[in-house]
Amino acid sequence: MSFVDREFIYFLLVFALLWHFTRGRYELKIPGMLAMSLLFYGFHRWWLVLLIGAYCIADWAAALAIERTRHKKLALLAGLTFNLGVLAAWKYTPLLIVTINSLTGWKVPGTEAIDGWFIPMGISFYGFSGIAYMVDVYRGVVKAEPNLVRFSLFTTFFPHLVAGPILRAKEFLTHLNPGELPSRPEAPLEGTFLIARGLFKKLVLADSIAIAIDPFFADVSGAATAGVWSLPYVYLYALQIYFDFSGYTDIARGLGLWFGFRWPDNFNWPYLASSVQDFWRRWHMTLSRFLRDYLYIPLGGSKFGALRTLTALMVTMLLGGLWHGASWSFMIWGGLHGLFLCINYLWAKTLLSASLARLKGVSAAIWTTVSIVLTFHAVCFAWIFFRLTSLADIGNCIRKLYEFDADKLFVGGSADVPVWTLLTGYAIATALAVALSRAKPLPEAIPQFERVAFARGAAWGVSAGLLVLTAALHHVGHAPPFIYFQF
Repeated sequence: MSFVDREFIYFLLVFALLWHFTRGRYELKIPGMLAMSLLFYGFHRWWLVLLIGAYCIADWAAALAIERTRHKKLALLAGLTFNLGVLAAWKYTPLLIVTINSLTGWKVPGTEAIDGWFIPMGISFYGFSGIAYMVDVYRGVVKAEPNLVRFSLFTTFFPHLVAGPILRAKEFLTHLNPGELPSRPEAPLEGTFLIARGLFKKLVLADSIAIAIDPFFADVSGAATAGVWSLPYVYLYALQIYFDFSGYTDIARGLGLWFGFRWPDNFNWPYLASSVQDFWRRWHMTLSRFLRDYLYIPLGGSKFGALRTLTALMVTMLLGGLWHGASWSFMIWGGLHGLFLCINYLWAKTLLSASLARLKGVSAAIWTTVSIVLTFHAVCFAWIFFRLTSLADIGNCIRKLYEFDADKLFVGGSADVPVWTLLTGYAIATALAVALSRAKPLPEAIPQFERVAFARGAAWGVSAGLLVLTAALHHVGHAPPFIYFQF
């Protein structure tokens, strides 16, 4: 099930009633929330419940073994092997078969099944949550959870299940204990606004962009796009993936707040980053911290000299790219970001970088603007390898960045006036919201509005208006799945 499925409205209503009427009945609420979350995950494919159930049992048992036995490393290795082994089998079998076929000319048995291969939704996300949990137990950061039902709810709770944020035990699991389980919403207004904003981002902005640009990317090497300038399409894809993924995160965090849980944000104005390092502090932040804490730092981080640091950066980003999917283009995408981070690391050690960092006033503003523009274009260039999996298509898209007909600068979807109007309107509304909130983060701005009756009513009105506007503007029919559902 997805947040944008019509069935989700009925599911959410039933879940909310169950959550409300089991207040004070801990022994009923936890199993009830777990059962509903499993229904959410297995709604279209019931056997997925068996898969995620196996993850829950394996991670729970491995963590208990890590805490209670002398062979902690062996128990951790067993848990990691299960998580990564199952993940690799589901995600990378098609890539392995295709690669073997292309390199050897053999036809590996089962090749014909690749076209219909299905990757379970969210397997990368709950797999990484389990890995973080087991490693944290091994490091002594958290205690192993003795209750299987409680741990299973931590893994499967429906708002964050399919596409994150990637939660750690201290951010969710410890709040499921008796006496700590929330009995009322954490921040109803903030949660409602996040849900409304997330639905608008997904159903209006991201899906409208998709309709405009999908034909170009589907035929980027064909006659229909001959001579077309690809740059505006790359820009639009960068916006699409941001609105799509951040929209999901908004909805997930809003639902969490509705049911009493505050989770970390995943995005912080990523396209205003002044370096690629800064970009990864702002984009998919829970994945970034996972890669930092459980891969980059164990590989040596920045403690053992420049060569070790550069190696750790490149390996981390290559694996981070491969995590996204079974295609070599994802690894190239990760490698590009690894290369950008290495260049950023070396640049930061130069005298020129230090001099520019000391600029003030107008000069500093100009250099910051230049840095943001350069970073944005580096990120957009890498998105080409994320959007397209065929190397031939990637090559043609890159070629069309600088080889195009003058009369085809903006044609087709890139000249879709309603799309640009929506984006402009959203930019203006966002700028006004930032000004009214004095650029405060949402958890600080909302309480400020709630203290004044008029402002509180206006904030609720904006949230309701966004929902109505989304219903009015979104394209009728089945909404396409969130982009990150495939990961």
